[in-house]
Amino acid sequence: MFTVSERDRLRRDLVNAADTDPRVVGAALTGSAAVGREDRWSDIDFALSVDREIDAVVADWTALMYACGAVSHLDVRRGAVLFRVFLMRSTLQVDIAFWPSTEFGATGPTFRLLFGDANEIPQPAQPDRAELIGLAWLHGLHARSSIERGRCWQALYMINNMRDHVMSLRCLNEGVNAVQGRGLDDLHDAGEFAGTLVLSTRPDELRRAFHVLTGLLLTEISDSALAEAVRALSPGAAVQR
Repeated sequence: MFTVSERDRLRRDLVNAADTDPRVVGAALTGSAAVGREDRWSDIDFALSVDREIDAVVADWTALMYACGAVSHLDVRRGAVLFRVFLMRSTLQVDIAFWPSTEFGATGPTFRLLFGDANEIPQPAQPDRAELIGLAWLHGLHARSSIERGRCWQALYMINNMRDHVMSLRCLNEGVNAVQGRGLDDLHDAGEFAGTLVLSTRPDELRRAFHVLTGLLLTEISDSALAEAVRALSPGAAVQR
């Protein structure tokens, strides 16, 4: 398990490496460290602005991370930006974002420029409410059919996904961050969702959790023409508020 001092030392080394790499023209801290909210479990989030040879920069920095103790990595792409996420031997997570310099900038409030210039770029929006509703009832349909077919593990998967979308809807409705569960602990009463947790793969338990979850979905879409159809997914589902 990594220590705070190990994490801080590695971050300093990465900042120094960026400052001495002539291909890197800007760098920023992102995540909790950028806004002074780091805790014992925080990872390292680091963004680089690269003006040339970006593939070579990625390769060189990947080699550097493995030399520092990385054991694996995964890639997430957003347009021209590569987010390479490293798992260190100490279990520390290090996220390094490689940005073309023409696109480098803050995508949210957790961005602190260390050197170079940042562009003004559009901020990401909250999830689309209609899409969340659609994904919730779609997973609900498949949860119901999976239960009735005796496909209990598939039903569990569908219920869990349905819950994610319903909770995101609750975040939207209460005006907190609905992205990746970041606002869930800021909800007025997230405890209402405790009853949607499936305690076993027995069909009666799956039905129970599904009924509760359907009721919670109905509270979020009570103004929608879909409400009646959603109510039919789970006969007897009670609104939990």
